[in-house]
Amino acid sequence: MRDPEPSSPQTTALILRGRCGDRRALEQLISLYQSRMTGFVFAKTNDRGHCEDLCQSIFVKMVLGLPRLRDAERFEAWLFRIAQNACRDHLRERAGWRRLFVPWEPAFDAAAEPPPLSDREEAVARGMERMPDQQRNLLKLSLDEARSYEELARLVNASVPAVKSRLHRARENLKAILAGDMK
Repeated sequence: MRDPEPSSPQTTALILRGRCGDRRALEQLISLYQSRMTGFVFAKTNDRGHCEDLCQSIFVKMVLGLPRLRDAERFEAWLFRIAQNACRDHLRERAGWRRLFVPWEPAFDAAAEPPPLSDREEAVARGMERMPDQQRNLLKLSLDEARSYEELARLVNASVPAVKSRLHRARENLKAILAGDMK
């Protein structure tokens, strides 16, 4: 059986069953959101080494907090808010440790190096790092899957015109950043 799409009636049923402690429903929810969550966490932290641990922590918080979720229709926005908070906490903690120790770098361990990115992918990744968090997050959410403006609006708790405007500004900002890097 194929996993249901997010925001579908089947997903809503999984959420409701998960709220009641149905282990199978919780496993299916985690499976449904796992790859999207991994992409979101990596985009927020740019930290491959801690990505899996952060995702696991996010899903634990999801399982523990699900019984308190009042509106199943708001599940996805709620889940990504948990993820955003976990990433922010991780970045704060990492910044604190950075002051105490020499940071680990992939060059220290050749086996830990991620596959090389193309020059264009590298430029886009560097450009997105320089964008404000809100713009980077919205752009990542729009690129993560082919989402409609309505889905994006629901995820970021804004109106469709606001999302269109913010997304346009984010794209223009990224273009400007990339154009500045190309000179």
